Amino acid sequence: MARSKLATLTLAVAMAISPLTAKAGVIIVPPVAQASTSGAATFGLVGCVGSIMLAAIDASRRYNRELTTEEAATCGLLYWIKLANLQ
Repeated sequence: MARSKLATLTLAVAMAISPLTAKAGVIIVPPVAQASTSGAATFGLVGCVGSIMLAAIDASRRYNRELTTEEAATCGLLYWIKLANLQ
C-alpha cells in the first residue's frame, strides 16, 4: 500500500513539473500554399465585391430597387446580363 502511494505521488510530481506540450509522435503537416498580398484570389474577391456594389448602385438609381439574391450571388453579373437584354 505504501509503495502504491509513493508511486502515485512520484508520478503526480513528475507530471506537474513536466512541460505542457508532449512530443510523443511526429506531426505531419500538409504543405500549404504561400499567402501573398497580390494574389489572384485577392483581386477576384475585390472585383466581385466591387461589381456587386456597382450593380446595386445602378439598380437603385435606375429602377429604385435592390439586387435580388441571385444577382448578388453571381457578383452582379446576372444584373448586367438582364440589363443588356432589356435594352
